[in-house]
Amino acid sequence: MRESFVLESLQTSLPVRAFQVLAVGLTIAILAPQPPAVSSSDNPNLPRLLINDPGFITAEEGVGLETRGQVSVSLSAPLVQAIERGVTLSFVSEFVLVRPRWWWWDDERFRLIRTATLTFHPVTRQFRVTIDGSKPRAFLDLTEALKACLALNGWRVWPDNELPVNLIARVRLSLDPNELPKALQVNAITDEEWRLNSGWREVRRP
Repeated sequence: MRESFVLESLQTSLPVRAFQVLAVGLTIAILAPQPPAVSSSDNPNLPRLLINDPGFITAEEGVGLETRGQVSVSLSAPLVQAIERGVTLSFVSEFVLVRPRWWWWDDERFRLIRTATLTFHPVTRQFRVTIDGSKPRAFLDLTEALKACLALNGWRVWPDNELPVNLIARVRLSLDPNELPKALQVNAITDEEWRLNSGWREVRRP
């Protein structure tokens, strides 16, 4: 799978690579400010987080299931500026198994959550990523740091090689606005340029 890192014309001092091939399936674009669009859904200023072709693969050990898929991220100018200022961003990956019910909400039978935080340190010019409270990892490149936070490939979500019958698997990636500093939380709620959410995507069975 061949993916490219795309850097639009945005002035930023962050260490990023203009073009990069990522085997794990992550495409990132940093958006330059554009004139206001008529429709918010077509507004090029808005960040985007897309999951393409989500599925499963057997874990390397031969037991258990891991997710796979292509993740495409576009960061808005306010998000990039927040990273530049050292604001910690918290990303949430959610995996659920549900039993569909046509007469009511789906019956959730299993949920797994992965939380990753990303912080840029201007003095060292490094990105620090912490996943589920583990020891922080340092990255010299924004692409690699976001990949560690959001890539689906290699995320072990189920202990067996088969999922329970009659259950549907879904996955969602998002930026958690509740973990932003209080001064920015209002922006995250009211301003679409702060909303980064893939929505729920069904994961194909192995």
